[in-house]
Amino acid sequence: MKKTLSVLAITGLLAGVLSGCGAGSESKADSNTIRIGLAAPISGTEAQYGTAFKNGAELAAAQINEAGGINGKKVEVVVQDDKGDSNEAVNVANKFVSDKSILGVVGHFNSSATLATAPIYNKSKIVQVSPSSSAPAVTDAGNYTFRVITTDAFQADYLANWSKELGYKKVALIYEQSDFGLGLLDVYKKSAPANGIEVVAAEAYNPGDKDFSTALTKIKDKQPDAIFIGGFYNEAALISQQAKKLNLNVNFIGVDSLYSQALLGLGKESVEGFKLIGFFYPGGDNAEATKFDEQYQAKYNSKPDTYAAYSYVATSVIIKAIQEKGADRESIKQYLETLKDYKGPTGTISFDKNGDVVTVPSRLTVKDGKFELYQ
Repeated sequence: MKKTLSVLAITGLLAGVLSGCGAGSESKADSNTIRIGLAAPISGTEAQYGTAFKNGAELAAAQINEAGGINGKKVEVVVQDDKGDSNEAVNVANKFVSDKSILGVVGHFNSSATLATAPIYNKSKIVQVSPSSSAPAVTDAGNYTFRVITTDAFQADYLANWSKELGYKKVALIYEQSDFGLGLLDVYKKSAPANGIEVVAAEAYNPGDKDFSTALTKIKDKQPDAIFIGGFYNEAALISQQAKKLNLNVNFIGVDSLYSQALLGLGKESVEGFKLIGFFYPGGDNAEATKFDEQYQAKYNSKPDTYAAYSYVATSVIIKAIQEKGADRESIKQYLETLKDYKGPTGTISFDKNGDVVTVPSRLTVKDGKFELYQ
C-alpha cells in the first residue's frame, strides 16, 4: 500500500510540474471575492460524504457572508469533484494550485487522495485541511497538510481502552478493506493485549458491500463479547441487521465515522446499544455543536452528520486564518500552525507540529433510537 501511495504522490507531483509549464492561470474571481477550494467525492460510491462536505463548507461561507464577509469581501467555496479517487484528486489539486485566487483547500475525503495530493499542495505552498483523512501516514504528508479529524491510531487505541472498561474479553473485528480500515485493524490488534483483550477474528469487506453473512458466520463461531466495526455507517447498519438475523447477539463498538442519522434510520432497532466515540455531538454541553446542528437543519432541512461538521470546521479555520492574517496562502499556513483552543461543533481543537488535530472525544451510545452520551 505504501508503494502505491508513493507512486501516486510522485505522479501527482509530476502532473503539477507539467501543468505549471503551460500558460499561466488567471484568477477566475474578482477582487471582491475570497475563494476557498473544496475537494470532495461529489459523485461515485462516496457521494453521500461529498454532499456532507459541500453542505458544511458552504454553510460556513454563508454565515461569514451574512455577517459582512471578510473586510467586505464575500467568501466563495469552489467545489471540485475528486470522485474519491486518488488519480482524480491529483487533477483537482492541480486545478486548485494553478488558480491563484484559491487561497486554501478543504479536502480530501479519503487518506489515499490526501496523500497523493500532498506533494502538489506542498510544492505550491497552499494548505489542504482535511475533514476526514485519518490514516497515520497523513501525519508525515508535509507542512501544508492539516486535518481536523483524529488519526485512526488514536481512535483505535482509545477504543481498545474503552473496550477494557466495558469488560470485553473477546473482540472480533470487521473492517473496511482500505487504508482507513486497515489502520484501525492494525492499531486495535496491537493495543488489545495490553488491555486484556483477545482479538478472536478479523474479517474484511469492500466499500459498498451489502452481504456480510459469511464474515458474520465466521465471527459467530468465535463467540466474541463484542464486534468492533472499522468502517462507515451504511455498512455498519447492514452488519448489525444481519448479525441479528444470525442470532449473533453481541455488543457493537466503533469509531466516529458511525455517527450519522443514517445509522439510526437504516439500522433501526438492530443498532440499539451501539457504542462509539464522536467529536460532533449536539446533545451535550458543546454550545457550538448545538448551534451548528440548528443552523444546518434550518438551511438543509436535514440533520448533519460527522462529516458535515468536520467540513464546517475545516472551512471555518481557513476563514479564521484569512480574517486574522490576510488573504495570503503562506499566511494561512502560518496561522494554522499556531492555532490553539479553537471552539467549534467538533469540540475545542488545536493543531500539533505535524498538522494533526488535538482534541478529546465524547463517548456515545444509541438508546431508544437516539444518540446519547454514554454514562
